[in-house]
Amino acid sequence: MSSKLDVKVVGDEVGHLFKEAGEFIFNYTSENSSNFISLTMPVRAKGYVHPYLHPVFEMHLPEGYLLAVIKKQFAKLTATDDFGLLHLMSPNVKGRVNYQSSSKATIEPLKLNDVLHPKHPQLFDELLLRFAMTTPLSGVQPKVLAQIENKATLKLDDYIVKAWGEDYPQLALNEYFCMMVVQLAGIEVPEFYLSDDDQLFIMKRFDIDRKGQYLGFEDMCVLQAKQRDDKYVGSYEQVAGSIKTFASARYKERSLQQFFKMIVLNNTLQNGDGHLKNFGLIYEDLNDIRLAPAYDVVSTTVYIESDIAALTLLGSKKWWGRKFLIRFGVENCDLTLKRANLLYGECERALAQVLKLVEERLVSEEVEGKRKVLKHLASLMA
Repeated sequence: MSSKLDVKVVGDEVGHLFKEAGEFIFNYTSENSSNFISLTMPVRAKGYVHPYLHPVFEMHLPEGYLLAVIKKQFAKLTATDDFGLLHLMSPNVKGRVNYQSSSKATIEPLKLNDVLHPKHPQLFDELLLRFAMTTPLSGVQPKVLAQIENKATLKLDDYIVKAWGEDYPQLALNEYFCMMVVQLAGIEVPEFYLSDDDQLFIMKRFDIDRKGQYLGFEDMCVLQAKQRDDKYVGSYEQVAGSIKTFASARYKERSLQQFFKMIVLNNTLQNGDGHLKNFGLIYEDLNDIRLAPAYDVVSTTVYIESDIAALTLLGSKKWWGRKFLIRFGVENCDLTLKRANLLYGECERALAQVLKLVEERLVSEEVEGKRKVLKHLASLMA
């Protein structure tokens, strides 16, 4: 296996990543300041040397369920440490930052209707076999990145398809209703769906613009120069600080307002998985940096009754109520007291709207596992 990877930005080669004597080294070959690979790694002559894989590259590595599947399949054939995994996945990394490769997998796309209306319960297993090696996604739950054709437009788009295992039953249903609250609260979200059988949550990839061009995306682990194992280390105040540091002036106020509402809903819905990798910034260039759409919002306390927040807020990993969340908005998101209360009210109205939908679903739902999740969501929304 080569110890070098050629790194590209929007199709142009910009530098080389090496592993040498236990260190990871990235050197730019481009002098164009627009060819930066990360907001934290501007173009310069001096190389970036790191004892671990640089966070912007580590962001492209699979985690959890998907990582276990890939390691099981390839452990006998090649190294599956971080650099080996990046080599393995690099031909299929699609985004603003990608890698030079002579071979890319060509896989026949699916049709959106086939995913929304599955004909048999083994659909996700088939998706995994087909798309596992083209899925450089982080996160612990079973998921694949699949190319899907929209029947109405005949356009091919990338969608993240998530399933769930025995540890987190009915997670797709859980995420669907939580994301509906987020959307109705006026927070930007990707296009998302729930399959007819409630087995799959389907979300459109959000880092591609209407012209089909890849946007830059960096999660908070990258922006705070942390490895993925440190995604639960830090505070929501620090996330707000990163937004203030990197967001473009014209988007800063809006991004902080969106983040405040996300924190309100994460606390209300008791999402213990709101870690650093589940917030990020998206951009076209240095003048267009803003908070990325909300994603991966679920209620974790339905599975872990005593679960706590992923990061600290006001010095504690607890679920905060209105008074303290308003304080966070004023002190850390640069909101006036009036604006913080107005935004909080938008969240309350969204919760009330979705509560009605959840209660309507409970009337006809007979599956006990689904009823348990729905009752828990209803109790939190009320």
